[in-house]
Amino acid sequence: MDRPFLVLNLDDTLTWQPNLLAATHTWIDLRHLEGKKACATPEALSALAAALQPYHDVPLCFWGAGEYHYVTLLRLKALRQPVTLVLFDHHHDSAPVQRGVVTCGDWVRHALDLPWVRRVVWVGGRNPELQLYLPHPRLVRVTDPTPPEPFTEWARQTLPTGDIYISVDKDVLAPEDGATNWGDGDLRLADLLRWISLLGRHCRVIGADVCGEWSLAPAQVVPSLQDQRAIRRNERANIAIRDALAAVLRGPRPATTGRTG
Repeated sequence: MDRPFLVLNLDDTLTWQPNLLAATHTWIDLRHLEGKKACATPEALSALAAALQPYHDVPLCFWGAGEYHYVTLLRLKALRQPVTLVLFDHHHDSAPVQRGVVTCGDWVRHALDLPWVRRVVWVGGRNPELQLYLPHPRLVRVTDPTPPEPFTEWARQTLPTGDIYISVDKDVLAPEDGATNWGDGDLRLADLLRWISLLGRHCRVIGADVCGEWSLAPAQVVPSLQDQRAIRRNERANIAIRDALAAVLRGPRPATTGRTG
């Protein structure tokens, strides 16, 4: 893997993954930002958007825990071209919006307000968390974690744009393949990699991000043995996901294009 990727250091979780960070990447330290954990104030969102602005041409981004998944919204805002978001997440992240902030639980609903986000396809496993779930006409839930067959027909019927953005929260993974502080899904890593490969064959993948890291306790300085096992499991998953995405990412188009359906 020699294609550069972006790392937002929001919570120090990725500092414990040296094998992932051994590959070429750009590191942005944003630990100092206030008002960003789980929900982001307007000031925090503006600061994050400003930090991301010089790197819109870097199609792959990693950051820390799933509590910052709303960063995907900022990445989508910068695209301004017809796109379908394919979301791999144990949670739908589309709860009713809260006034004055964007949260890790409602950012998908904000994304659906963007006119160029034509649809969100949520792959959440057989037993997703449905608390505060409200159906939306452009939010499609895929309950079976394995890629559908025939995939070409599914993609034609489900993905309304030729360009897609992939977002992965590792809490979607089965516990054998990933570890987060938010619970586990039942998507096997091998199936996630198949999803990515198939999506790359049938669509133009113009951007992607990965989150869902294991977090240490607030007062903890170094990982315990249990923490180390969880972190190593996530690092192995991150490297595999990074390499799969690098094989399919093509970056945004220079002009607004894309098929509609």
